[in-house]
Amino acid sequence: MIFLKDQLVRLLKYFAFWMIYFWVSKVLFLVFNYSQTRALNISEIIGVFIHGLKMDVSTACYLLVLPALLVTMLFFLSTKLVSRIIYIYTLIFVVIATFLSVLDLGLYPHWGTRVNTTAFNYINDPVAMSASVSIADIVSGLLFIVAFFFVFRYLYRKLFPEGIAAQGKISWSIPLIQLFVVATLIIPIRGGFDTSPLNLSSVAFSQKLYVNQAATNYLWNFAKSVEKRKRLENPCAYMPEADSKKLFDEFMQRDSVVVKPQLVRLNPQKQPNVLLVILESFSNKVIAELGGMHNIAPNLDSLCTKSTVFTNFYSTGNRSDRGISAILGGYPSLLSTSIMVYPEKSRSLTLLPDYFNRHNYHTSFYYGGDINFYNLKTFVLQSKCGKITTKADFPAKLGRMTKWGVPDEYVFMRALDDLKTEQEPFMKTIYTVSSHPPFDVPYSKIKGNSVDNKYLNSVAYTDSCLGVFINEFRKSPLWENTLLIVTSDHGTISPGPTDITETASYRIPLIWSGGVVDCIRHVKTISQQVDFGATLVHQLGWEPDSSKFAKDFFISHPFAFYMLDSGWGYVTEEGEYYFDQNALDFTRKPEKSSEDLKGVKAYMQVLHDDFIHR
Repeated sequence: MIFLKDQLVRLLKYFAFWMIYFWVSKVLFLVFNYSQTRALNISEIIGVFIHGLKMDVSTACYLLVLPALLVTMLFFLSTKLVSRIIYIYTLIFVVIATFLSVLDLGLYPHWGTRVNTTAFNYINDPVAMSASVSIADIVSGLLFIVAFFFVFRYLYRKLFPEGIAAQGKISWSIPLIQLFVVATLIIPIRGGFDTSPLNLSSVAFSQKLYVNQAATNYLWNFAKSVEKRKRLENPCAYMPEADSKKLFDEFMQRDSVVVKPQLVRLNPQKQPNVLLVILESFSNKVIAELGGMHNIAPNLDSLCTKSTVFTNFYSTGNRSDRGISAILGGYPSLLSTSIMVYPEKSRSLTLLPDYFNRHNYHTSFYYGGDINFYNLKTFVLQSKCGKITTKADFPAKLGRMTKWGVPDEYVFMRALDDLKTEQEPFMKTIYTVSSHPPFDVPYSKIKGNSVDNKYLNSVAYTDSCLGVFINEFRKSPLWENTLLIVTSDHGTISPGPTDITETASYRIPLIWSGGVVDCIRHVKTISQQVDFGATLVHQLGWEPDSSKFAKDFFISHPFAFYMLDSGWGYVTEEGEYYFDQNALDFTRKPEKSSEDLKGVKAYMQVLHDDFIHR
């Protein structure tokens, strides 16, 4: 029994090894995100460790299972061999865990979520990934991994100078006892004896999303996202399928089109040109005329005073692929992905350029980055866009000026030059890149190296490029017969403080200008990216193809949905709602509401069912 006691002590020390690792990682997360941590009180910081303990214990026990099983085999295997295998196993997981920790620390300030498999959608494209991070980021990340590796290898050797496998006489009953101990690990792994197994809500204790996210074990969170990804299941299965379809139909039937304003002046003899500018990562928070900061985007501010502006326009998600799917495809974001990354599913959509191709427009698409990123090229090609201009079509030295690609000024310049020989009618889409992380623009208006300052400087740069483009285009005779639309692919957390669940992170600009728009007005109707294409098609006097989700802006029951990994928001004239997927309940809603929330939940369930079965 001396051997058994010695072995159990060593396994407890191994468990403690991983607990120390996770606590150090938690401290680093709180320190690295100091701008949000400093707003917490002492009880909240302590709560991060206390309430997160259950998940840390579960993850440590997961990692303990294999070593615990191996030591039960000491009756058959040598002590040295078992110790060696566990040592290598541990170092491998230290590297994996530290790599994920680096990703977690790097992505959280931009995404507002703990590391999950979504990150690997980007990592699979090394060219695009290299554009998202700087050499300094890579070097510092590698140094972090190396430092953690050697620190915890040293700790492991201090804890187990003779190896983790105990030496001594082993009777036949000891392996049976050890197997029983291994079997009991299922209890802490699943989070205790409760009916419900451990989940993200098990560690949630605050109304502040950041606090609950900090309490989460990032390795557990990543493993859970892998499990979910393997199973293409509906994360919004709130009710029987038949009920969801019935409630969804009732929910959408309320959306009859009301008398809508005609925003575009149509000439029966000449079809209007359409020029769509999609700004990377712009929110209303940086546009003074839309309630945002002053002197960041003066050209957009000026444009707002001369245009029709939608002041309550919402992005469908917080990633570029989700925004593009909605703007060009009229399809909502999903909780953890978008239809754009599934070409076999997106091919069933009618994309916006398709409508213009049917009416003999000359269609083109401009993007200064690598268009292979996140299946964007497949998506644009699917729309049968006549001309596609990307980073590869510019001199190589321009593509190397910034990490993400050709700076916006050169893309706008190319589009402006092409307009000189463009045949009418045309539909051009210009998708900017410079306000994408790492914000390394050839411009210096906002000083400082904080994420907010670098983001604001990149926004100011893109705004200046857009201003030059519009001023030059106004001088062209094409202006009088062109509808200029400026919008964004998604909003941002920056400039803070804004929580990723808040509507301010999803309210984005939608500005209609040009010679065919002669009315200056603010349209306060709640609207969303998903409905942009259907509304534009209606305004041009055409009929959009039937769609399950896309509708006109001007309906009797205006609403907007936005999705993120951990939940979804719903905005109506009565107020704002937020549904937390981990709590499976609305954690924010108006004090007084007549909304049938079953119908709202049915919308989300039917959306995800539709995606799965396409």
